[in-house]
Parts: sequence; C-alpha cells; structure tokens
Amino acid sequence: MFWDETLAKLKTDAALMPFTVTVLGNVGVAAAGVKRVLSASADEVKMSVKGCVLTVKGEKLVIAEMGGGDILVRGRVTGVGFE
Repeated sequence: MFWDETLAKLKTDAALMPFTVTVLGNVGVAAAGVKRVLSASADEVKMSVKGCVLTVKGEKLVIAEMGGGDILVRGRVTGVGFE
C-alpha cells in the first residue's frame, strides 16, 4: 500500500502524522520524525517523537544509523510501544 492510499484510508493527511514507525520483521525498526534519543541500551531504545516517547524493546539492539530525524534500530525486536 502506498503512503497516499494509507492516509486516504485513515481519512487523514500527513500533517496530522508527524512521525512514522516501520517494524522490519523482528530484525529492526525504522522511524522518521524523531526529535532525540532519550536512552539506548542493548535491550531498549527510547526516543522522543511529537507528543510521546517511542520505545523499542529487544535483544542486542544498536542504533545502526541516525540523522535528520530518522533512525534505524537493529537487533532482535520484541516490542514497540508508545507512552
């Protein structure tokens, strides 16, 4: 499904979605719209996005790439949550 189709089905537009999170199976998470990393360890990465904190939980997690509001967390992902 393409981004425009997804937004249409959700009856919203990109302005109302200031961040996106893509779970890449159980081997990684890519996120856009990240303001900053709050904490990072081998079993949990917390980052600030607009309006909440995004948490990636797992094993052997590493920040593989980061810049321009985008981040790639690699490792065995066991959960993704928002608080």
